[in-house]
Amino acid sequence: MIDLEKMNPILEGYKAYFPSHWDDEKYKWEAIKHFQDHWNIDAENFGEMFKQATDKTFNLLASGYAYPRGMITNFAKADDEATRAMFRNLFDESQDLAARVDAFQTAAEEMRSKYDDGTWRNHYQNTNAISTYLWLRYPDKYYIYKYELFRAAARELSSDYMPKKNGSVETLIGGFQMYDEICEAIKADSEIVELFKNGITASCYPDPELKTATIDVGFYLARFYLSAQNAEKDENEWFPKTEDYTPELGVEDWIELLNDSSVFTGSSLKIVKRLKDYGGAATCKQLSVKYGENPNFYNNGSQSLAKRIAEKTGCPVMIRDTENSRWWPVLYVGKEADSSTDGVYIWKLRDELSEALEKVDLSDIPLYVDDIPAIWKISHGSISERNRSIFEDRKVAVVHSTTKAKAVSKVSQGESFMDSIKKGDYFYLCYGNSIRILGQFTTDKPVLNPEMEDGWYERSYRVIAESKDTSAYKGVQKWWSPNDNSTCIRVDNDDQKLFEEAILVPYFDMTINKLFGDADQKQGYWWLTANPKIWSFADLKVGEEQSYTLYNENGHKRRIFQNFLDAKVGDIVIGYEANPVKKVVALAKITQANDGKSIYFEKTEGLTSPIEYLDLKACPELEKMEFFVQPNGSLFKLTKGEFDFIMDIIRDDNPLKQADASIQKYTKEDFLNKVYMTEERYDVLEALLRNKKNLILQGAPGVGKTFTAKKLAYAMMGAVDDSRIEMVQFHQNYSYEDFIMGYRPDGADFKLTDGIFYRFCQTAANHPDKEFFFIIDEINRGNMSKIFGELLMLIEKDYRGTKATLAYSGMPFSVPENLYIIGMMNTADRSLAMIDYALRRRFSFFEIEPGFNSEGFTKYQNGFANETFNALIDQIKALNKEITDDKSLGRGFQIGHSYFCGREEAGCTDEWMRSVVEFDILPMLGEYWFDEPDKLSRWEKNLRGVFDD
Repeated sequence: MIDLEKMNPILEGYKAYFPSHWDDEKYKWEAIKHFQDHWNIDAENFGEMFKQATDKTFNLLASGYAYPRGMITNFAKADDEATRAMFRNLFDESQDLAARVDAFQTAAEEMRSKYDDGTWRNHYQNTNAISTYLWLRYPDKYYIYKYELFRAAARELSSDYMPKKNGSVETLIGGFQMYDEICEAIKADSEIVELFKNGITASCYPDPELKTATIDVGFYLARFYLSAQNAEKDENEWFPKTEDYTPELGVEDWIELLNDSSVFTGSSLKIVKRLKDYGGAATCKQLSVKYGENPNFYNNGSQSLAKRIAEKTGCPVMIRDTENSRWWPVLYVGKEADSSTDGVYIWKLRDELSEALEKVDLSDIPLYVDDIPAIWKISHGSISERNRSIFEDRKVAVVHSTTKAKAVSKVSQGESFMDSIKKGDYFYLCYGNSIRILGQFTTDKPVLNPEMEDGWYERSYRVIAESKDTSAYKGVQKWWSPNDNSTCIRVDNDDQKLFEEAILVPYFDMTINKLFGDADQKQGYWWLTANPKIWSFADLKVGEEQSYTLYNENGHKRRIFQNFLDAKVGDIVIGYEANPVKKVVALAKITQANDGKSIYFEKTEGLTSPIEYLDLKACPELEKMEFFVQPNGSLFKLTKGEFDFIMDIIRDDNPLKQADASIQKYTKEDFLNKVYMTEERYDVLEALLRNKKNLILQGAPGVGKTFTAKKLAYAMMGAVDDSRIEMVQFHQNYSYEDFIMGYRPDGADFKLTDGIFYRFCQTAANHPDKEFFFIIDEINRGNMSKIFGELLMLIEKDYRGTKATLAYSGMPFSVPENLYIIGMMNTADRSLAMIDYALRRRFSFFEIEPGFNSEGFTKYQNGFANETFNALIDQIKALNKEITDDKSLGRGFQIGHSYFCGREEAGCTDEWMRSVVEFDILPMLGEYWFDEPDKLSRWEKNLRGVFDD
């Protein structure tokens, strides 16, 4: 049901809309008339008939990248009769609608698969296309279904039906029922009925049931009515209202101010130019991400600009509680950002200022921040020696935020320190005339200095070099030189050569080129879209180079061709895979600029946790990103801010492994000291795993299978590095979806989620020079074929690195050569079946035996010098011999040595040994000999007897 009351303003709005749009929309009625006049299911050439009958459908059956009409004509050329049968069945009203739609889509896919010439990657016969065919054939019964339009109508009319974006027949039928209600409301409005009667001509279908009129009203509701409603709502949210405050500055006033350099400084012009370019409204964070600088540059810069405007013009200023909110309304109107927008307030240029910006030449004002670092002079001349020493130890530069401007500059030195310096900028520090160090700032934002407070702020830095000469400087005098009374001054680009001669070379043995390195080669950032139906980032190994042609297979230039020309060696690439993956999956770098035919890039990292397209699309900071503005193409430019923002999201889910100096080395000797095994057995164990890549450690309870597996991994890696080890435990409910990938609940829907083994393989593939170990406890408790799926082949040594298509994603996947799999299997658990034979041949099996007689355990035992412990171990050895000789048990049921390990000398007490016997050993024997009570009783007596006085 819909809320009919909400239909009234929509229909009133439609009446006003109709006269000016009828000429643009009546083609729909003409399309039906043309179809009805030319449709003949029994035509000799069905394909030609279909093509002619649908000749006036225009965008209804061909738009964007969907070509349902074109594919039907292709089908007809391949098999005219089969295509005719598809439509004969679809238009058979004696059958259930849902069954007809399903059958049509099934037949379309069969046709596509059967006759695909390499270009038929989609049949395009979705519910929108099928509903259009039905509407053309039966215009008094059906509507054109389009998800976006039906969703908008359902929300606005508070319908109990809500379409799902899954293309299902149920959603289609539910939409038709909602439109039936809308149609009845239209029929009840005599004015609208009269509008159509007067508008329809002889070239149009008369539409007696107003079904097509309903389609048009639905289009108006979604595209015009709601847009107007949202615009009105948006306008009411901006503050302050004109009636509450205006600076009383017209367009000509703003033009005059924009041309006054004492008011609109270079920094001020950058702010308003960037805001205008962004669309006229943005948060400081959005401007920072898109164009560079930190958010404070825009926030504080706007406040200072507004003050200068008020001083210059004497314009009214709002009386507000806070200092900042007094000033920005001179320039902007604002509103609070919603919860999805990073930033507190959205600012929008005042209309008069926005118009003035269109009439002023700002071509010399850079839109984006120059990534080349700046050079600054910082002086601690006015700071006490005690604090200078503290700041030098802490490596912070400190300046007061209200330090005045120099000469005619309208930007104070305090503002420069607070807003203009960016991370990566260079500086030299002086104490008056004494040059002390050359450094580089390591933070973007200044923070309050704890030693001096009261307006003093600090920025952290790293030391590049210490001055060779701390005596008084006597060289050339400039604003940035030590012998000028300045605190925070930027060295102009034009002065950098002089700066090199006067300060860099004599005091630091440094040149500009050496200081900057390759900084003059501006780093580029790109977004590269892969069509996984043609190629995939997953097909590339880390370190593998791939070419990408500048021209497509038809010889035409790639879209945004200039991007291919601009890409240069060393530029960083975000790797995105299009539908059906729709995720950022890799990072790469440009290895060779265009050679007239191709560019070349190398995959540097595959993301263990790919980033969803929708997660990025939902970020307001990225709404102006080239790919999101116009996604047609393959190589898109990213600003540094956009790249950094995306990388922050990537690193949240894919953190880089930090080099850990504390990682200990681990050798075979360390293994043998911890695991009670002979050196010969260890050599066999390692050789088996290296040869087969897959190994199962089997043995009785307590022989230390898990302990051995981890220590073996350490020994083979040569280091105690747990970041290269992953461990899971199988159980009866463990599945392919847990292990490789599967759908998991995500709110009201389901999301394809990567499993633990898939992610670990990606991690290993990112580091092909290192070994990784995947350890599976209780491997025979799971349904092996169900868990491994198509990976049964890929884990084989001979197939490592070989690609196979995954069942869920349809994407290629391989198990890397540097990944080893170690499984553990308890041979004493009678409830478990033997391991799957198909999997058995892919693993080597190594039996871990009780180590009571090993050199390591003997040394451990002797270290206690405890007679009770010795007696207990003798009894366990005898017990193991009897278990081995028992035909119903065997050596796989022996008692392992790990029950008695891991104790210091002081911990080897009677209480501990007794608890092991009573709560570990005897319960196990009770399971072994549940049908031999005499034998069980004898061993209870033997083991307990060890503790008798």
